[in-house]
Amino acid sequence: MSCLNRSVANVPVCALTFWIIGLVSGCGLNQIKDNGECCDMCPPGTHLTKFCSRGQKTICDPCAPGFFSDNYHSLDRCEECQSCQQVYTKNCTRTTNAKCGCRPGFLCSNSKCSDCVENKCARGYKLKKKVISSTERLEEYSYECEPFCPENNFVDAGTCKLRTQCSELGLAERFPGNETHNSVCDKPETQRGGWDSIHIFLGLGCIFLSVTLLFLSYQGVKRVRKRRANKVPTVVVAAITDDFQLSKEESGHLFIVQNECEDSKSVY
Repeated sequence: MSCLNRSVANVPVCALTFWIIGLVSGCGLNQIKDNGECCDMCPPGTHLTKFCSRGQKTICDPCAPGFFSDNYHSLDRCEECQSCQQVYTKNCTRTTNAKCGCRPGFLCSNSKCSDCVENKCARGYKLKKKVISSTERLEEYSYECEPFCPENNFVDAGTCKLRTQCSELGLAERFPGNETHNSVCDKPETQRGGWDSIHIFLGLGCIFLSVTLLFLSYQGVKRVRKRRANKVPTVVVAAITDDFQLSKEESGHLFIVQNECEDSKSVY
């Protein structure tokens, strides 16, 4: 029982030791000699409770929940399942350990991926992984960001392209470019001057058209007002209709009065 009370961290070493001892002692495969007896080792998913004795086989019990064993051994306990910080890509069983992963945007900080760190590399950069510590069972990682493309290049659709050199074209540089965008050069002076002239002519044309429309509108309003001022009012003369007739006496009296008025006018 040389490995009976050893740490579960040495399970693979102990299993190999038991196999070698079994071969040397003359016992069968997956057996170990104890007190002169060739005892069976416990299969995966179990742990040792009692070694065999004369007339009694080895007693093994199943691993408790949260523990596992993935090979033949003679340990009195199973190995504890690893816990994952973010994602379980495979759940732990009695015969297999759990496997971990990280969510998008995060990276495994060790070989078991039990811990995750944020991926801080921006677009146009690539990751560089570095092993900062290593043991028999675990490696620890750190990450650095380095440009995806060489200097004076930018990445476009996964390929590196040389940035435009404005000075070589005799142009001023408006934007120097970066890891993900090309350089932007200023427009030639002749081209910029041509556009400025066009803008000036268009502006003057709009002003002239506006003034012309205002003048024509003013003249139209002035003519309308003049026509209204010169319009002669119509005099309506009421005619005596047959429905409004004078009697004979009133007609004769009116005739005499008119004659007297005419005679008096002639005297004067």
